[in-house]
Amino acid sequence: MNRGNREFNARAIERLDVQPGARVLDLGFGGGLTFAPLLERGATITGVDRAPDMVEAARSRFGAEVAAGRIALYAGEVQALPLADASVDLVLTVNTVYFWRDLAPAFAELHRVLAPGGRIVIGIRDGSVMERVDKAVFTLRPPQEIAGALGSAGFTGAQVHSASDGKSHLISATR
Repeated sequence: MNRGNREFNARAIERLDVQPGARVLDLGFGGGLTFAPLLERGATITGVDRAPDMVEAARSRFGAEVAAGRIALYAGEVQALPLADASVDLVLTVNTVYFWRDLAPAFAELHRVLAPGGRIVIGIRDGSVMERVDKAVFTLRPPQEIAGALGSAGFTGAQVHSASDGKSHLISATR
């Protein structure tokens, strides 16, 4: 999964426009593939993943950065993030929204933890690429539906940025 997501994550980080000192929430970080490029840009990272084993693996792999306070890691769900209000400047989540049954409570919670003026970038694969997945596990939505749900949750300026081959999309918005 990490190898296949490397380029996609790079595009998402570029769209996020991370500046030194930014507090970034990486939601559903999996193997922590985004951590090094985010740290290189001077960000501090809060990682939340629903899989406790992924959190423990990341704590082990990035122990020095955790000890230095550059990375904080938590097990949790998008609908109940273990974070304070307005505690992050940027939110990055790639290939996770498929597992959210209901966008409204997820985006309300992300709106809560994102500081005013903060930016969110959501990465998804196009439905044409995902047509063989188990629909009982994956909820596929077109990017325009996700952009609309962001607007309904109070985000502004939602935009869809599609890859030139049409196989992936980045949806961005501002709080």
